[in-house]
Amino acid sequence: MSIQPRTKSITGALSPAERLPPMNLDPMTLRLPAEVLAVTGPIVHRLSPYRGKSGLVMRLQNAAGQLFMLKVSRGSYRMQELALEYEVLGVLHETAVLVPKPLVHVQNRPLGFLLMENAAGRSATDVLREASSRDQRDRIAMAIGSMLATIHHLPVGPFSWQGCIDGQLLRAEHHLEERVMSRAEFRAKGIAGDPVKELERLKATCPAPGTVAIIHGDFRPKNILLDGERITSLLDWSLTDLGDPWYDLATMFGYLDADGQQVLLNAYGLNVIDRERLDWFRSLSVFLAV
Repeated sequence: MSIQPRTKSITGALSPAERLPPMNLDPMTLRLPAEVLAVTGPIVHRLSPYRGKSGLVMRLQNAAGQLFMLKVSRGSYRMQELALEYEVLGVLHETAVLVPKPLVHVQNRPLGFLLMENAAGRSATDVLREASSRDQRDRIAMAIGSMLATIHHLPVGPFSWQGCIDGQLLRAEHHLEERVMSRAEFRAKGIAGDPVKELERLKATCPAPGTVAIIHGDFRPKNILLDGERITSLLDWSLTDLGDPWYDLATMFGYLDADGQQVLLNAYGLNVIDRERLDWFRSLSVFLAV
């Protein structure tokens, strides 16, 4: 299996209702599919449930003390995303990219379940916030930049850069037309003007074609686990796509100061920040990361 552009992997349309997380699911009483229990055995503890914008994530502990990660999604669109994540993890687990091993994927409509090996480590969000020195933050930025370069240098199929970007712009247009995002949310994510005009600007100022790469789609500290300054796992591949590497760089840059951005970029293998390209993809990501 090779990773495809998202327009080929996610064939349904996201609706405002499907964008809502499964808030009414009780992680403590949620019935686990037989296929999940066949892998884990009897579960004695359900730990640290987290409700993300696209699903429920929790750790499961069996009678032997073994830990697993379980991700649950609801609705046809989010179930497609979970199926994509399962396939992507299967591909990446055989590479140098550090991801949790996928164990089983089950669809019991209207819910989808993805069971993975437990991913050890602490969120890079917390580690960076608690870092006691510039040197420590820079070493973490170097590790992140190097890992991102590893992702972006994985081989991809013969897909055109323009075709990938056109697909992303079409998806952005759909999210806008269907009011998947509110104007207040656009403002909160950095678009102060009219989102309609901003999308028109993006269409009119598309950057020159560049490299096609596997992009994480939500490459930010909360999806990176660390043991000290060493990356142990990259999480949440539900927004994976093929596209321009600057998409992921633009997302991560929002969480680093100017010095950290330069350190990450150097570790990635570049010297100069292309601000125009960076800003274009950062704006595009606001329309897509929903």
